[in-house]
Amino acid sequence: MTLDDVADELYGLDPADFVRVRTERQKQARADGDKALAKEIGALRKPTTVGWVLNVLVRDAEDEVGDLFDLGEALREAQQHLSGATLRTLTKQRQRAVRALAARAGEIAADRGHEVGDDVTREVASSLGAALADPAVADEVRAGRLLGAVEYSGFGPLGLVAVPDAPEVPDDAAADEAAEDKAAEDKAAEEKEREESRRHAEAELDDARAALSDAESTLAEVTDRRDDARAEVERLRAALAQAEDDAAARDHDVDEATAARDAADARVRNATTRLDRM
Repeated sequence: MTLDDVADELYGLDPADFVRVRTERQKQARADGDKALAKEIGALRKPTTVGWVLNVLVRDAEDEVGDLFDLGEALREAQQHLSGATLRTLTKQRQRAVRALAARAGEIAADRGHEVGDDVTREVASSLGAALADPAVADEVRAGRLLGAVEYSGFGPLGLVAVPDAPEVPDDAAADEAAEDKAAEDKAAEEKEREESRRHAEAELDDARAALSDAESTLAEVTDRRDDARAEVERLRAALAQAEDDAAARDHDVDEATAARDAADARVRNATTRLDRM
């Protein structure tokens, strides 16, 4: 059993089974004498719903995910050579592919007994978009061990971009609309961050409860062993006291037997002396 083996197993499980199976694998590692592995297993965190959906997506729809990421790589390479109009067309195609795969992820989750809402589907789509823009993020998604949604962290643009075919000068109405859109995006980002923080907190709470359960189980086990040891000590003390009483009684018997032997010996000597005088 290796950490990779355990991680691959855990992050493909139903979320409700994560903590229980992690605890079982941790105990198994301890039983095998591998304390370092047990510690590493205990450090594996339970994924959020978004992380779980992405993890099962790459497991159950590996070919579809691979095709999408291949498309992203091809589009990044083509970006330097295509016109703005062509790039906008490809960007729309990519967006449709991402939405379709995000919907597929929702279907997979439902097949596994978990209906997910639009907010989860949007975060899955956002994570897939980030993976298309950044090969490093794509590798994280492919690994299937995500804790939650992933974001594009590079310095380049997230989507396919190009200089517009014809420059446009926004009017005041367009500027106001852009400002409103920006405010709405900022609000959505804040809500997403709060939701993700809440989910991470829930995962940490689950982990803390599991750790508490383990600690209580260990405490009960060692308390039972201590009580058994104390009972054994009391039994041995009682046995020792009985043995000491028996030894004292035997000492008394020895004393009486010694006195009887000495008296008999004296009689023998006296009788011998009288006989010699005759």
